[in-house]
Parts: sequence; structure tokens; C-alpha cells
Amino acid sequence: MKPPPSPSVSLSAADMRAGALLAQALVQLAAEHARERGASDSVVIAALASALGLVAASVTRTNGYNPADFQAFVANHFTYAFDCESRGRVYH
Repeated sequence: MKPPPSPSVSLSAADMRAGALLAQALVQLAAEHARERGASDSVVIAALASALGLVAASVTRTNGYNPADFQAFVANHFTYAFDCESRGRVYH
């Protein structure tokens, strides 16, 4: 099994911007969907976490990554994004 990509690998400015735009679009879509359906914050968080888990598991299988290593990779990035947003910084 292959290890997941290293978080220390530098991404190009274009890749970072593409990731930031995708994250912003997902958040906006989730907020609009929740507003239209009266979904609670807990439902939105659970749905987004489920979607992340589904996509991450698919990426793991498709690329032959070690599942435990990729799970740690995703959890570490989630923690980084959460910490940055909690401090008011934009993480992307």
C-alpha cells in the first residue's frame, strides 16, 4: 500500500486557489441547502463529514493508499482547518 500524499508537499498557487474556491462553493451550497430545508447545524456538519468520509475512502481505494495513514492525513487537515477558522484566519 502506498502512503498518502505528504502534507509538506508544496502545492502550486493555482492548486491552492482551486482548493479554496471548491471549499467556499461547498460551504455555500451546504448553507443554502440547510436554509431551504431548515436543517440544523448538527445535520449540516454530519452530512459534510459523511461526504468527506465517502470521498476519502474512495480516493484511498482508487489510489491504493494505506487506509489508516489516509484517515490520519484527512483528520490532520480537518484539525488544521478547524483551528485556523476558530482563530479567525482563513486556512486556504
